[in-house]
Amino acid sequence: MALNKLTLAQVSWTDEAVPKSEQFGDFYFSTDGGMAEVEHTFIEPNHLPKRFMDLADKSTFRIAETGFGSGLNFLMATKLWLASAPKSAQLHFISFEKYPLHLDDLIKAHQALPGLVEVSQVLQENYPFILPGWHDVWMFDKRVRLTLWFGDVLKGLPECDGTDVSKVDAWFLDGFAPAKNPDMWQPALFQQMARLSHLNTTFATFTAAGEVRRGIEKAGFELIKSSGFGKKREICSGQLKQQRAHSLKAPWFSRPQPQEKAGKAIVIGAGLAGGAVVNQLAQTGWSVTVLEAQNEIASQASGNLAGAVHPLITADWNLRSQWYLQGFEATLRAVLPWFSESSNNSENTLGDLTGLVQLAVTQTSDKRVSEAIERVGLPQDFAQLISQQQATDLIGTQASVAGVLFPRGGWLYPKALVERCLQHNNVSLMTNQNVTDISFVDKQWQVITLTQGFEADIVVVATGSLDNKLNTKLGLPIRPVKGQVSHIAPEQQSTFLKKAVTHEGYSTTCGQNQAVTGATFEAPDMTEEMSLSSHQANLEITNKALPEWLNADAKALTKVLKGRIAFRPTTPDHLPIVGAVADSDWIEKAYLSQSHTHAVYRYEKQRYQPGLYVSNGHGPRGLMSVFLAAESLIADIMGTALPQNLSLYHASHPARFAIRRWRSGEQALKKT
Repeated sequence: MALNKLTLAQVSWTDEAVPKSEQFGDFYFSTDGGMAEVEHTFIEPNHLPKRFMDLADKSTFRIAETGFGSGLNFLMATKLWLASAPKSAQLHFISFEKYPLHLDDLIKAHQALPGLVEVSQVLQENYPFILPGWHDVWMFDKRVRLTLWFGDVLKGLPECDGTDVSKVDAWFLDGFAPAKNPDMWQPALFQQMARLSHLNTTFATFTAAGEVRRGIEKAGFELIKSSGFGKKREICSGQLKQQRAHSLKAPWFSRPQPQEKAGKAIVIGAGLAGGAVVNQLAQTGWSVTVLEAQNEIASQASGNLAGAVHPLITADWNLRSQWYLQGFEATLRAVLPWFSESSNNSENTLGDLTGLVQLAVTQTSDKRVSEAIERVGLPQDFAQLISQQQATDLIGTQASVAGVLFPRGGWLYPKALVERCLQHNNVSLMTNQNVTDISFVDKQWQVITLTQGFEADIVVVATGSLDNKLNTKLGLPIRPVKGQVSHIAPEQQSTFLKKAVTHEGYSTTCGQNQAVTGATFEAPDMTEEMSLSSHQANLEITNKALPEWLNADAKALTKVLKGRIAFRPTTPDHLPIVGAVADSDWIEKAYLSQSHTHAVYRYEKQRYQPGLYVSNGHGPRGLMSVFLAAESLIADIMGTALPQNLSLYHASHPARFAIRRWRSGEQALKKT
């Protein structure tokens, strides 16, 4: 899925601070009263006041909008929601914007909306990175979820899940007039509206243009015209009356049947991946038993003293970059609230997310960032090119080269995060429980360890790389890659690093002024003893990037350096494996033994092992993936809207490797 570089909105201003689009030559909202216009054009025709008040507890109401603009429609809907909807219900507002406003322009536009000060300030504080694709923002204690798609609406709408749990309840067809913005008002827009709607879905729009009316009616909506606001003569609204069948573009990645209610869950593995899932399950009412094979939590890579946190930049902003951008945003959503809750006890320090410096120590890394800036455009609050001197000043010791500052990056202490994830009354941790088998018997999962058996409604496998038996049983192509980090004592550092640093590895000062540097990649070595050569390799890449950081003692005392070995679970495409585990026998029958060239609609939807899920393969970037993985899993388990667009959901699907071989013809060739 290629995404184009964003073009920011170019705006001019009236004396009343009403923004006007220079791209379209039209105002973002009425100069006669923007708030009144929204009320007349979108709120009332969609019957939102009554619909919000009549909602059941814990329900979700979903609004989709074409043209986020200044966010006025969102702000008006949010203010009404907070005032009238049940406190346990959730507003999910999905909006598309091809030309996003810069935050400064957004703030200025809100000055013309004095009745929306409280909600507008919250939006301003949570405005996402202006990068192409999907961004999730949660506000007002999760009562409001804003999903913003920055880019072409006709590319964004097909990326939305169309299952029943994700249907839209009301549409705001906004954006600029068809005469000024013809690229948006296409038949594909109305077809996608119909795909994402149910029979009670309503819509409203400010335009009564003939091509719009005909397109909406052709898509199955009943349409009525009424008087417009201010200078606008007529507006349109209506409801879907004819629902048509829509075939899935990728039936082999269709979503699983959700669980009917929260019950008993078992999570196998108490590392970062397992902890993040446990936290989500416990918050949604599940009683969770965590089975850990070792005698303590975070026994593998999750046990390192620190891990670097930053998004992944690739020159072409490919699926991996997009996946890890969403993962990075999910990590910030999960972790930042915990910082304010954590104590001053240094042993419980979660980390530091006030910036990370990535040094361009190789030509490849330097070229990748330069091309990403040219092709994608990286906003300053996301990434900033810095000189060698600026890097030196930020880090607090001499940097060997220039680099990039990630203002929201930093380092985290994984074990403290896992501890925080498990702090819930619904969670029971059991260590020294090496799982030997799992099976589904009489609609319950049976999990057998070396010492006892357990039963649960669902099982989530998050065992990492070393449980080869379980990974093989689930068909997970996980490869363990050994990594050794070196621990640097305070007296071995000439100064304490002010920022986390990545280079050919990573270095950061962490709790009690200890430091971590490394890490090696030693596949296929599976030995668990630390080696002098690995320490030397770590010091070599560290000294190359930060030549004055380690003092003479550290360089001379390689033999007595302490450290840690862990095995990272990696996958062939360097993306994690997240989701429901498919029925392998059914895959063979329905897909792999069939021709791979039929029209997509001829294939049945995927079938899954009921209640069996996986979160694995997070590799060296687990801190930027496990929380998004957990959000995705809970969406499938509970039957709620996905936290990511379909391309990225498909990209980490557990069945993707078998499906790719089959769709490419490789599977068929092997059978001949």
